[in-house]
Amino acid sequence: MKELAPYFLPVFCTMAFAIVLTILFLRQENKKRRHELRLKESLELMRLRFQAYERLILLMERLKPEALVLREQKQGLTTLQFQTLLLKIIRQEFDHNIAMQLYVDDKTWTRVKAAKEALVKLINTTATGIANNASALELSRQIIEGAGGETILYFNNAIAAIREEMNKLYGK
Repeated sequence: MKELAPYFLPVFCTMAFAIVLTILFLRQENKKRRHELRLKESLELMRLRFQAYERLILLMERLKPEALVLREQKQGLTTLQFQTLLLKIIRQEFDHNIAMQLYVDDKTWTRVKAAKEALVKLINTTATGIANNASALELSRQIIEGAGGETILYFNNAIAAIREEMNKLYGK
């Protein structure tokens, strides 16, 4: 057995060296895979964020008072029916895009919500000044006339916040 000891020492050293090299190689490969995965996830997150910015801009443009009223105008509706229809559409549009808040800053999402709330307030306050059985055209006209000031400012602020956030993250 003593005669074999000098032969086993180089074998054990070579085996230990091979094991250490294998472990180091596997660690490096794992790091490389994790880095590639993070890069892929980062690109997917960037794509989702761009999509969120696009959808929120589209939401704001669709909910602007004049666009909403002109798009949804229907013959034969009363003021009360038209008010109910507009509020339902606003709620549906907003609910359809609510998940977009995951991809935008809280400040930006707050501005989007403020624009929606300003529109709901405009519709409700305008409708209270008109008889329920009056024509929906009267409500439409007064909403468009009343939308010029503060309400449009909310929409413009929301759109500006979305653009600003996108430009800040990804450059212009």
